Amino acid sequence: MNDIYLDFHIAVPPDENIREIIPAALSDYSFEGFVEDDLGIHCFIKKNDWHNDIESIVKEISDQYNLSFVEYIKTTEIQHKNWNEEWEKSIQPINVSEHFIIAPSWNMGNDNSKTVIIIDPKMTFGTGYHETTRLMIRLMENFIPIGTNVLDVGTGTGILAIAAKKMGADHVVGVDIDEWSLENGIENARKNGVEKDIEIRIGSMETVTETNFDIILANIIRNTILELLDNMLAKLANKGKIIFSGLLVTDQPIIESALHQRNFKIVSVIRENDWIAIAAERA
Repeated sequence: MNDIYLDFHIAVPPDENIREIIPAALSDYSFEGFVEDDLGIHCFIKKNDWHNDIESIVKEISDQYNLSFVEYIKTTEIQHKNWNEEWEKSIQPINVSEHFIIAPSWNMGNDNSKTVIIIDPKMTFGTGYHETTRLMIRLMENFIPIGTNVLDVGTGTGILAIAAKKMGADHVVGVDIDEWSLENGIENARKNGVEKDIEIRIGSMETVTETNFDIILANIIRNTILELLDNMLAKLANKGKIIFSGLLVTDQPIIESALHQRNFKIVSVIRENDWIAIAAERA
């Protein structure tokens, strides 16, 4: 196969939610593959199938979704490759904490001293290896004792629900408004052998009738945390803890103020780059 392809390199911040947008926004064109790197996303299409202006399209996407840091870098002509194979090679196991590794099923590494969380990222749904995921798992290690009930708000791939179960949680409920999470969360739980103890629900907090969770997890953006905060705290057991991320350093005083107003105290804050995670309990 000797087709010439165009490789459009687009700068995209290492934010999972933003990196999901680009392939979806380009879905009306005939792209055959997307591969992430540190700078952004490589988008591959046959040269003969491309009759548009990539710079204008990227600008339109950036303006439409208010993505100020997304921009076109360059175009390179290349020979045909197995894009899926190239993408799989780019996904490597990653140490996320003292005891856990996140890895795809096709490359789980050889560190037998740590527990592997198997997550097969989808090309259009990011890698799941964001700073906030690592921060959440690090705090969870400190605050999830064996036998607890856990609620994961905005469960997505189910990665934090799976991690909670592997840390010793008794039962885990994951909730998300995205119907994709039901199939993907169950699939990932099955790959990790914990599907019997993780329940994925589609919808918002109204799908959660229980009020006795020992731990509540929420790796979601600040505004959504504030919107759901009272509902989440109402589901927490008296001596329970709530762990947040999806937060920038600049969000810390806003979240801490909201928690203090509700008679919660901060028990831990950790940081990686510009991102933080916060654990809190009733004062």
